[in-house]
Amino acid sequence: MNYFFVFQNETYKWEHRGGYLWAPQYGRIGQRVSHYETMKSVKQGDIIIHSLKKKIVAISRAKKDVYAAKKPVEIKNPWQDQGWRVDVDYITFAKTIETSDYKDELLRLRPKTNAPFNRKGHGNPGYLFLANKEMYDFLLHKILGVQTDDSEKQKIINLLNLCNDLGQEQIDLQIQMDFEEVKATQLTQQQLARHAKHSRPPKTQKTESTVYYRSPYIRELVKTFAEGKCQLCKLNAPFYDKDHKPYLEEHHIKYLSDGGSDTMDNVVAICPNCHRKIHILEDEEDRMILFQKAEENQKRYERLLRYAEGIEESSCGAMTERI
Repeated sequence: MNYFFVFQNETYKWEHRGGYLWAPQYGRIGQRVSHYETMKSVKQGDIIIHSLKKKIVAISRAKKDVYAAKKPVEIKNPWQDQGWRVDVDYITFAKTIETSDYKDELLRLRPKTNAPFNRKGHGNPGYLFLANKEMYDFLLHKILGVQTDDSEKQKIINLLNLCNDLGQEQIDLQIQMDFEEVKATQLTQQQLARHAKHSRPPKTQKTESTVYYRSPYIRELVKTFAEGKCQLCKLNAPFYDKDHKPYLEEHHIKYLSDGGSDTMDNVVAICPNCHRKIHILEDEEDRMILFQKAEENQKRYERLLRYAEGIEESSCGAMTERI
């Protein structure tokens, strides 16, 4: 099974109504166009992510392999008549998300070639591009999070199960992380330190991709260490989140996908601007600064943990004496 991403701003209405994708075989002057050529790669069972005016509005699955077909009469664009067509089943969403809200994540998840988004996180001009399972799962989980109707939620969960050989395990892992994230925001620094010590990633879930566990306790603790300032540029967080906390983002200096660990000595809290800069430029000097800051975080964590465990031992000792 392969994954694709289609921009349908001008043609979505007709293609959705007719249950298909269509693109001309050549450009207006007879040249080959890469985002049209991608249509030739679509096979039965492949998954397509649909974007309309920067919003993810639907997911579809190819009913059969691509085939040559004339331009549908309802499409009035001045393209040549000979094209490629893929018949699909559309599944639309009651509530949508905007891709511009997740530029950093989509930048990290994009394929290495023929990606729908450029190095700045903007959509590439064109029609059909390659996607991957990581991008699909990420977008569906975000879409799931904005739904309010139970039937809509179940529909998206079914889509996740449909495309995961171990779909339920991946969903369970995401639910676990979501639950822990809520819990982490309610803990003190000492409590976060104790939870971070015992935070162990569940068994990694693998299908065509890998789902990595990220400890919400470590993420929240690093943010408290940052004290509202980016640990790279040292400026104040650009705004406050809905919980009235300075908005900073977690960053793994050595990426989890490259063998990095979800531990205090590999995690920092940085502003969105620096986060995007790091992933675009991958500057070695910035990496060295962040590694130094992560070492400081680790030392502070160790001191805090010794203090927290000392209090816990004292409390247990006092309780034992009373007993």
